[in-house]
Amino acid sequence: MWSKEKILKTLHEIKEEADTIKPYVIICQPRRDLNEIPAQNFNGYEGLHIDLLGYSHAFCDIGGESVDVARNYLIERAIESDAKYLLFVGEDTVLPHNGFLKLHEIAEKNLDAIVVGVYYIKLSSPMIMVKKDNYIVPANVDPGQVYEAWQTGLDAALIPINILKKMKENEPELPFTCIANNIEGIPFIGEDNFFVYRLRKMGYKLLVNTDVQCLHIDLATGKYTAHPDIKLENYATNIPITVPLIWKDKKYIDQRWINRLPKSNSLKEIIEKLKLENKEIKLNLGSGGEKLQEYINIDKNDPAADIKMDAFDINLPEESIDEILASHFIEHINPYKVNILLFSLFKILKYESKLILELPDLEKLCKAFIDAKDKDRNMLTLCIYGATDTSNIPQGSLVSPHLWGYYPENLKQILISTGFKEVLIKEEKIPHPGGFNFRIEAIKRK
Repeated sequence: MWSKEKILKTLHEIKEEADTIKPYVIICQPRRDLNEIPAQNFNGYEGLHIDLLGYSHAFCDIGGESVDVARNYLIERAIESDAKYLLFVGEDTVLPHNGFLKLHEIAEKNLDAIVVGVYYIKLSSPMIMVKKDNYIVPANVDPGQVYEAWQTGLDAALIPINILKKMKENEPELPFTCIANNIEGIPFIGEDNFFVYRLRKMGYKLLVNTDVQCLHIDLATGKYTAHPDIKLENYATNIPITVPLIWKDKKYIDQRWINRLPKSNSLKEIIEKLKLENKEIKLNLGSGGEKLQEYINIDKNDPAADIKMDAFDINLPEESIDEILASHFIEHINPYKVNILLFSLFKILKYESKLILELPDLEKLCKAFIDAKDKDRNMLTLCIYGATDTSNIPQGSLVSPHLWGYYPENLKQILISTGFKEVLIKEEKIPHPGGFNFRIEAIKRK
């Protein structure tokens, strides 16, 4: 009779031995949002969408970071894993079922190179560029070729870990990847440009295997761009593959890409850029969900703002700003701190420039409340105290209760005591439903 104890002992020994096995390849995936479903599954040993059978492997991803930060993090984890290869796959890149095997075949024959597959810019040319004379042109990516490229993306790239280790040893103070977007006169440079430049500088090759034809898929619709000769039965995905992207999809695809470009996280950098362009420096404080053109939109909570910053943390040179707008903002601030904020704004404004405040008129709201019928009083109360119930607020809006109330004459006196010489009370703006608002322009004069 077989012994249960001996069977379990042997099983534990097998598991312990397996735990000592290192991954031969680690698949790494930068993700915009970990709650979003990626195009393919590379995690684990069941339900994989590419053939890794027989190769020990691991998986690592990261979400919510800019792609250069994500790639740097993933490369460091790959180095720590002591795998032989790192396979980068974009979350919207679909490899054919034999994609890893085909890349690996060429990599094993070219140990001084990284090997990439073919994927296209959505609705455009292949993300494979070659250098001819002093020109950069899209490459011919018809299947059956292996050649050296000048520049490619990294969303279908098999990279030897030993190359990454040598890159780190060679220049430890440089990241592996970095994105620039209008910084110090530098135009947009992608994280893949940065990485490939470093790769070439160290003498390594960038090879393309055109037998690895990938789909570049839109995760929301399943539409894709790829080589015209691909056969969809060679691809397995988490989301249904639908039809090729067509020209009428371009505006949607382009706008989403623009929205995902990194913004400068430095208020001073943005200001310096505007100075170089001889543009006025105008701040929109507490921008919320309302981004205004020709303003630097600042909000400590809104991720869509140009600068995510508390207004009390703004530290700029005196007399450096042309205009400041704070619409429906100061009523949300502790009244004991309002004078501190107003004085700091006064200092950074240039002479003859203005601070514009727009906010609820407490005096008119109170009068309207007294005269109103019951059905109107709830809305007026909401305007006095602020939106504490967000059930009817549009998705994406950021709201908080009012901490104080103002009316034109008392706010005018506060601004005069701050140092403003001229304070103009303007006609009220178009009111919110059931609300009454006013606008003040405080001009800084000598």
